[in-house]
Amino acid sequence: MAWTGGSLPISLMPLPDEALESWIGAYARRLHATNSAFLDAIGLTGSRTTQMAVRLTAAEADALHRATGVPRPVLTAMTLEPYDGLAVTINPDRRRLMRPPAWRFSAARTRYCPACVAENTGRGPVFWRLPWAFACTTHRALLLDFCPDCHRPPNPWTARRLGRRVAGVCTRDSLTSPAGRTGRRPCGADLPQAPALRLPETGLVLPAQQHVITLLASDACARPAALAELKQLYALAWRILRGLHTIADRAPDVVRTALTECGGALPQLTDEDVGHDAHNAALGTALAHVALHPGHRDHDALFDWILKADQSLHKGPRANIGQRAGRWSGSGPALVERALARLDRQATLQARLRYASASPRPRRPTLPADTIVQRAALIPSMLWPGWTMRLLPRLKDRANLRVGAFRRGCSSFLLLPGGPPELNFERVGPLLDNHQIHTDRDSVERRLYRQHDLTPLASTLAQLAYALDTHGAPIDYARRRDTFTYASTTFDHSAFKRLCAQHGWRTGQQHRASLLRWYLLMLLTGEIHPPPSGGTHSRFAWNCTEFRFRAPPALRSFLRRQAEDNLARHRIDEPLTWEPPNSWVTGVTWPGISPTRLAPNDVGDLLSTVTSVHEAGDALGLTAEHIRLYCDLTHISTTTPSNTIGNLSNQLTPEAAEVRQRILAPEQLRDLYENQRLELAHIAHMASCNPDTVRALLIHDNIPLRPRPDRLPPRPDITRAWLHREYIEKRRTMAELSRERRVSHYHLTTLARGWDLPIRSTERRYNAIGHLNLPWTPSPAMQAVTASPTALHRLQTLIQIPGHPSLAAAARATYDGRDDALRQRITKIEKAAGFQIIDRSTTPLAPTPRGHDFLREATEILHIADKTRPKSQ
Repeated sequence: MAWTGGSLPISLMPLPDEALESWIGAYARRLHATNSAFLDAIGLTGSRTTQMAVRLTAAEADALHRATGVPRPVLTAMTLEPYDGLAVTINPDRRRLMRPPAWRFSAARTRYCPACVAENTGRGPVFWRLPWAFACTTHRALLLDFCPDCHRPPNPWTARRLGRRVAGVCTRDSLTSPAGRTGRRPCGADLPQAPALRLPETGLVLPAQQHVITLLASDACARPAALAELKQLYALAWRILRGLHTIADRAPDVVRTALTECGGALPQLTDEDVGHDAHNAALGTALAHVALHPGHRDHDALFDWILKADQSLHKGPRANIGQRAGRWSGSGPALVERALARLDRQATLQARLRYASASPRPRRPTLPADTIVQRAALIPSMLWPGWTMRLLPRLKDRANLRVGAFRRGCSSFLLLPGGPPELNFERVGPLLDNHQIHTDRDSVERRLYRQHDLTPLASTLAQLAYALDTHGAPIDYARRRDTFTYASTTFDHSAFKRLCAQHGWRTGQQHRASLLRWYLLMLLTGEIHPPPSGGTHSRFAWNCTEFRFRAPPALRSFLRRQAEDNLARHRIDEPLTWEPPNSWVTGVTWPGISPTRLAPNDVGDLLSTVTSVHEAGDALGLTAEHIRLYCDLTHISTTTPSNTIGNLSNQLTPEAAEVRQRILAPEQLRDLYENQRLELAHIAHMASCNPDTVRALLIHDNIPLRPRPDRLPPRPDITRAWLHREYIEKRRTMAELSRERRVSHYHLTTLARGWDLPIRSTERRYNAIGHLNLPWTPSPAMQAVTASPTALHRLQTLIQIPGHPSLAAAARATYDGRDDALRQRITKIEKAAGFQIIDRSTTPLAPTPRGHDFLREATEILHIADKTRPKSQ
């Protein structure tokens, strides 16, 4: 062929997705030349086709473009360069293939489909050059690796000087020569006639090949995810292929199905790795695809078998969960997490916590010791009451369950997830001042969970630990443990005497004072302390336990105020108590009960009738400690008297009567009751005390009590229409209405029953703004938010938030700088409303679209409340 440069006189355009070697060989045969002659003719003397097929240099791309007119991007797409780092690894200096990111195949050979070779006159796609190519999706056949005659890679795209010049033949030198004949002779086998294994269209291999093709075609953004999945497929595939030679008898049915689909032969193995032919790639990838993607009925069973196969390859003593999961580290975190999750049940509780293997997201421990020490400051020495209620099993017996030790053990276990191995259970306990290591751990594992599944405990504690690292906590428990002791905690005895006088309680002696100090310290530190030294009752610990169940709500509120005063005295700006939100833990079935499952008013009604904590526990199907913990959380308690805490419901004593003054002074009280004929509820409202206190004072002053009339006196201002409107329609409380009409609660409830008005068993869903004369019916969200005794304060707080640069700035301006308290109040309001009211992402803060309407309604309600207030005073 005479040619003087420029474009070649004969044009041959590449096929879609064709390999560069295939196109150059076809071009050479079209010009009746060899590959090397073709390259010499276009000015690429000395260039090697094998290197060009891997990556083109700029000079090579320019020469091919000038001679053939094929655009440079098309030429680059015909090489292996687009797959570098994904399916192959290219040595940039020598333009040679190294071991790819997955599979061992790294040579320059090409697999082929006989039917494709026949249809395309020996030409083929660049995809055949990749180790992930094992099936032809067009002809549904397994690709071939070797020539059927010489049993070597056939090099079908090379145009040689010797041998047949037709397309689709093996161009490798023959290993045998006829007798009496010397020299090189090409094999010349007709590749389109090679037998290929047909694959079922609905089988396992073809869908796996199509999925791999999709991964390899990923764009730049999706490429990291595609590479991660290819590594996962390879990690599963080589374990499958190795496992077929170790524990094939225990394989699930899908393994036998894939073997049959791939011809029934076991995969070939080498001393170092699995074989790298199309059969191995097809079998391993097809099964790995099943194990990696849910949908197949043997999805989980196959992965479990793969784990057993991997364990059978481990040479040495039995590996623990960390060592076994570590063998998957090269496949990426997703498979490590899955392996940890499947190995979870085989591990000890400490290992399950350290690797979070029972949680929705297992992970290898990578946190330094400093992070664990920081986490310890966010955790009380005893697990929070609400979370203890969830994790404490509902045991039927009433034996000594050592719940205190259980709570301490759980708090210590919270320091294990993600931590280094040197911080074991024995070493993390002292970070929380927990020193009874063996007792705490035994109470968790061998006593309370002896016959219960540890999975809910392991999952909950791991999720809580990592959530604390992410979100933090508003309380520094380490500071409180260092700050508050019996000696450093102050208690206002004068205020306590006034409280006792108001409610008709005895102040008690040293035992009562020690009991109150003990409860006050528990509120401040979140843990149960031993009794104070000196002067305590012999059964002080038992009395403390009873106090948690029997302390009246008014006394609990008083002690909470005392605790808050102690915090303020030490300049600690934190909420008194706090618990991690429910949303921090998912996917757990509680062995105990969530506090949100219990209605406070229903529990309050129950506790008003029972005589013991065990009776309440039996009624609710819970343990006694569940009831005590719920009382700690909600400040609900039984109303039945008990000598355990000093019979707080006694009548007013002469010792306490000395603080009487004004309304409760003897002469004033006699005038109100005998001369003005006021009812006990009315007098109690005037004196801001309990009606029982007024009754006790009347008895103390020898003032005869009026008998309760058989018939209620007529009240023209109390009609059925009025009570129906205020109580039923506006949902105001009966207590509020009785104060407004200056009658007893009994008076109104008796009238309501006589008028066939339903009495609400709970006052939970009432309307705190029902006394306002609103010209409209409040929205459902407003009704939910105002079902609180602090409804107007809630609305006043909320309308002042917009316009500030942040919630912290709003707290400084309107909430005494209590940032966390303001955030909690807004969160509770939005939870009641059912939607977000304040948009925290804007600067300054602004209401959301729905929040704008809500705030406008709140402003109008507050305006009406301001106009109404002077008239009611």
